[in-house]
Amino acid sequence: MSDIKTFRSNLIGEQYYKIEHGSGLRIYVYPKDMSTTYGVLSVNFGGNVTDYEKNGAKIRLPQGCAHFLEHKLFDNPDGTGADDVFSALGAYVNAYTSNDRTAYIFSATDHVCECLEHLIYFVTNPYFTKKTVDKEMGIIAEEIRGCVDDPYDRCYLGMLEGMYFNDPVKNEICGSEESISDITAETLYQCCEDFYIPSNMVLSVCGNISPQTVVDIVDKTLQTKDSCIPKINGFDEPPEVKCALVKKKMQIGKPLFCIGVKDCNIPSDTRERYKRNEAINILLHMMFSEAGEFYLEMIESGILSPGFDFGYSSNSRTAYVMMSGESDDPQKLLEKVKERISQCLKNGLDEQDFDREKKCMYASYISDFDTTEDIAFSMNSYAWEGLDLFDYPSIIDSIDLSYVEMLLVEIFKDEYFTLSVIDNRE
Repeated sequence: MSDIKTFRSNLIGEQYYKIEHGSGLRIYVYPKDMSTTYGVLSVNFGGNVTDYEKNGAKIRLPQGCAHFLEHKLFDNPDGTGADDVFSALGAYVNAYTSNDRTAYIFSATDHVCECLEHLIYFVTNPYFTKKTVDKEMGIIAEEIRGCVDDPYDRCYLGMLEGMYFNDPVKNEICGSEESISDITAETLYQCCEDFYIPSNMVLSVCGNISPQTVVDIVDKTLQTKDSCIPKINGFDEPPEVKCALVKKKMQIGKPLFCIGVKDCNIPSDTRERYKRNEAINILLHMMFSEAGEFYLEMIESGILSPGFDFGYSSNSRTAYVMMSGESDDPQKLLEKVKERISQCLKNGLDEQDFDREKKCMYASYISDFDTTEDIAFSMNSYAWEGLDLFDYPSIIDSIDLSYVEMLLVEIFKDEYFTLSVIDNRE
C-alpha cells in the first residue's frame, strides 16, 4: 500500500485514512457501513483561473474554460457519455465548477468499484474534437443566456461586480458567449495537461469500501502523468468596494437585494481562516437569525419578506459577507442592517447568544456524519486546506466572545458595503 495515515475521532468514535499515492494523488477513504457510497474527485482548477504560469510561460485562458471542460470530459470516443455508463450501473454521476475547483461526483449502492474506476477514467482520459466542442458551445451559450435571464443570479453577480475591482470572482463562472467562442479543443487539452494531473487532484470516498480497494482501483485506472503544478496568478485588490450601489432592471414581482460586505483581511494560515469563517458565521446568526428581534421587526414592519439568507464565504483570495432576499425598500433595509450593527457595537454582544450559536455549530458538524455525501464532500474540502476533518471541534473551541467582538469592529465599515438591487421600477 502507498503511504497511509489514520485519523481518529474520540468524539464520534470513527476514523478515516489518507493515502499519499505514488502518482501524487491524495486519497481520503472513510469506511462507513451505509447503503450508499459517495465519491468526489476534485481538481484545483475553477472559474477564477484565467491567468497562470507554467515552466516560465505565461498563459491566459478565455473566461469559462473550467466549466466548459467539466462538460466535455463526460464525452467518450465512441459517442456515448460517462453518465450512460453510470446509469447502466444503477448509479448517479454529476459535476460542478466553483470559483476555485471542479469536482466530479458519483453515488452508488451497487457496483461501487466499477463506478469509482470509471469516475477516475473519464476525468483523466479526455477526448475532444472540433465538432464536439462546437456543438457544446451552443449548449453552454444557452446556459449562459439562462443565467442572464435569472434575476437571482444577476443580483448576486451585481454584488460581486460592485465589490471587486480586479479579481475574476466578479465574473460569471460559465463565462460569456463571447469568451467561450475562443475555446477550442486544443485549449481544453492544454487545461487537462496543465491542471488535471494527480498532484493537483484529491479523491475522497465514503461508504462500504476499504482503503486498499480504493488504492487498487487507482493503481489500475490512473494513467495520467504527473508534472509541475502551474502557478495561478493573483490580482491586486484594494480593501474598499468598487461601487456602493449596483442596480439593474428586470421583470420581477418584488425587488431583490444582495448586501455584500467585502473582507480583504484573509489569514494566510488555513486553520486561522477556518476559525475566522466560523466566527463570522456565529456573529451573523447572533445579529440576524430568524429567531432574533431584528428579523421579526423587519418582517412585521413590511421592510423584509420571509426568506432572508445570510452567510460568510471565503477562500485563499476572496472573502465576503452576503445577505439576500426580497424587500420593497432595499435601501431602507440596508440602513436597518447598519443600525443593527451599530447597536451591537454600542451595547456589546450577548454571551448567552454566543454560547447558543457555538452549540448550534457543534450540532451541525455532528449531523454531517449522518450521510456519506456530506462526509465525502467535507473530507475533500478539508483536504484542500491541509486540515484534518476531525479538527473542526477544536477550531470552534478556540473561538471566544472577545474574538467575535473584534471581528464585529473590524469588518462592518461603510467603505466595505455594496448593495445590489434588481427592480422593475425606475
